[in-house]
Amino acid sequence: MRSMRIVFISLAVLIVILAVCSCQAGGNELTEENNGDSIKLAVDDTVIIKLESNPTTGYGWVLDGKTNTSIITIVDSEYAQSEEDEELVGAGGHEFFTFKALASGDTDIILNYERSWEEEEEPLETFKISISVE
Repeated sequence: MRSMRIVFISLAVLIVILAVCSCQAGGNELTEENNGDSIKLAVDDTVIIKLESNPTTGYGWVLDGKTNTSIITIVDSEYAQSEEDEELVGAGGHEFFTFKALASGDTDIILNYERSWEEEEEPLETFKISISVE
């Protein structure tokens, strides 16, 4: 019984630590529902953008050159297949992009869903968020 109590206390402490760390990171998570929104950040804040993706089709999200990377830049990106489709070959998932605010100013984060070898084609989709860093 005493060991169960220690386990529960340890889990509670871990949950509190994780909650505090995530709040301090300043990480906002945005999805397709936020397309077209505007957000304000402080220097060193981060924002995570989670977008549906299926790399087996050849498509992927690419940062548009119009994004001012001296104001906000990508610090991490990764792909995760949907858990419910893990057993399916070619199933889709999500791409996660972590951006960090570097300097004061205004810019847009523009991500295009495209095939890198189709340079003359319009992107299949575009995701755009207006960013104001203070």
